Amino acid sequence: MSVEAVSQLAHSGQPAAGEGRGRRARRRARQRASGEMRLRMAICLGGVAHQDPSPQEIAAALKQNAGVVWADVQGDPSSVVQRLAQTFNLSSAIQEALLEETSRSRLIESRDIYALVVNTIGFDEEAEDAVVAKFDIVFGKGFVLTAHREPVDWLDTLWASAHKDAGSENLMGRGVARLLHSILDTLVDTYFPVIDRLDDLIDQLEDATVNDTSNSVQVRLFRMKRAVATLRRVISPQVELTNSLITRTGDLVPSDVEPYFADVRDHTLRVFEMLDSYRDLLSGLLDVYLTTVSNRLNVVMKQLTIIATIFMPITFITGVFGMNFGHMPQVDHDAGFNFWAVLVGMAIITFAQIWYFRRRGWM
Repeated sequence: MSVEAVSQLAHSGQPAAGEGRGRRARRRARQRASGEMRLRMAICLGGVAHQDPSPQEIAAALKQNAGVVWADVQGDPSSVVQRLAQTFNLSSAIQEALLEETSRSRLIESRDIYALVVNTIGFDEEAEDAVVAKFDIVFGKGFVLTAHREPVDWLDTLWASAHKDAGSENLMGRGVARLLHSILDTLVDTYFPVIDRLDDLIDQLEDATVNDTSNSVQVRLFRMKRAVATLRRVISPQVELTNSLITRTGDLVPSDVEPYFADVRDHTLRVFEMLDSYRDLLSGLLDVYLTTVSNRLNVVMKQLTIIATIFMPITFITGVFGMNFGHMPQVDHDAGFNFWAVLVGMAIITFAQIWYFRRRGWM
């Protein structure tokens, strides 16, 4: 790789000479708010990390494998992908992976350089839908490249912590494998608050499913099922990615670091199993909701049936005595006694039915 390519790459995301830290922070804040592409670079030499290295430092570190270079791209990488390819010797397959806006999690290997495609997850409570964003990690001997189109707060925290300590305690000073593990481990740790929030919402849905049969509960159930299915589909391929990192990356992941990646796999597997249980639970809640609606409908139909049954005999009596015949027994010469007798009989029949229904537990 040429020093000119490294120089172009470094200056594409670096501040102008003489720019102070405060002005630099404000400039990055404006980039973050506007969504424009931001490139930042750091290098660790001799256990000491610093930002905005010179092109000569980057070229020497990559050529001699004397340190660790960490480059981070936020936003659309199309404007810098060619320079990234020249600097880090990226293949066309890895370049295409970087330019994709969405992708299934996978591991790409080309010329002893690896591209790890993973995803960040979130949950939009207003829309009750999953939020998934692609996150690329490209690594090889002496460098790690991260790329993401949306701001990632936890990565900013990790970036800041990489410049605090020195020596063996420095995040970048421990090598590419440990830096890669720290990024993946922090990424997976961000999954658990999302899972916990889903658990709280599902608990609320459990109560609403039994107590509320409105259509809004059904809509929420379907939305939550869709969100959980989306997250499960995203996390599923990431479970085996850590195994691939151990078995396919050779010396880039030493044997003493392998247990750390196994721990990341266990955490990812735990997230996947929790999402799997949530999917089954939501399917059960939907069945409970439909059963509750059916039971409520049966109760209403039973009440209406009881009312119709109570009125059936008295309707029959009033219908018989209300027929328009010229002469009827006990009607032509009735002095009013039969009218009151019929009313009393109708009342007795009604109360008898109500007593019978209550005794049978139908009311």
